Amino acid sequence: MLKRLALIFTFFLLCGSLQAQGYFCSRKGARLEYVRKYADSGKLRWRHVMTVTGVTADGTVTTTSDFLKANGKLMYSVVEKTDVDADGNVSLDMGNALASYISARTHIDAEGWGDPSVLPADIQPGDTLASVESWAKVGPLKYTVRIYSRQVLRRETVSVPAGTFDCLVVREMKDESGPGHNRLVMNDSWYCKDVGYVRHDTYDRDGKLETTEILQSIQ
Repeated sequence: MLKRLALIFTFFLLCGSLQAQGYFCSRKGARLEYVRKYADSGKLRWRHVMTVTGVTADGTVTTTSDFLKANGKLMYSVVEKTDVDADGNVSLDMGNALASYISARTHIDAEGWGDPSVLPADIQPGDTLASVESWAKVGPLKYTVRIYSRQVLRRETVSVPAGTFDCLVVREMKDESGPGHNRLVMNDSWYCKDVGYVRHDTYDRDGKLETTEILQSIQ
């Protein structure tokens, strides 16, 4: 009897310590390969290979994203840290993420700060997500990114080369501004539990589809 009670106690203890699934891949060693193409020509813009390189006990997930040209040559690599809490809520420090991308592309250290981008585990169609504003500085130059009008549109099953996934579709506006770079786009993203995004569409300010990025494979 005591042994049985001990087994039951251990079972509930282990279950209570399990991390809930969020809309992000938090499996160490996982490798997700994406392909982004221009909508009008079908020409490849880049290959994006994201590898989960580390996961801490408290749910901080470290990823390395390699962006490759059509010929396979590396353009740049970005390291990010994303928090996935015990309830599966996903949070990314957008200021640090923005600085990481600028540093990777310019090879100059950038400083970033701003709001976290949060993707709750329990989102439902019709929900509105919090707006996000972030900034980064490279020497005297300052860049700003605003993400707003973030709506959960619908549930949808989407098929891509990596498989078929049950997703929630999130639409948001993204306004980027800075020296030599001013851009307003609308993004639609298909998110799946324990994977992250499996498709990402970008539209220009006139509503014309510019690019589509899809999950090619997941290992």
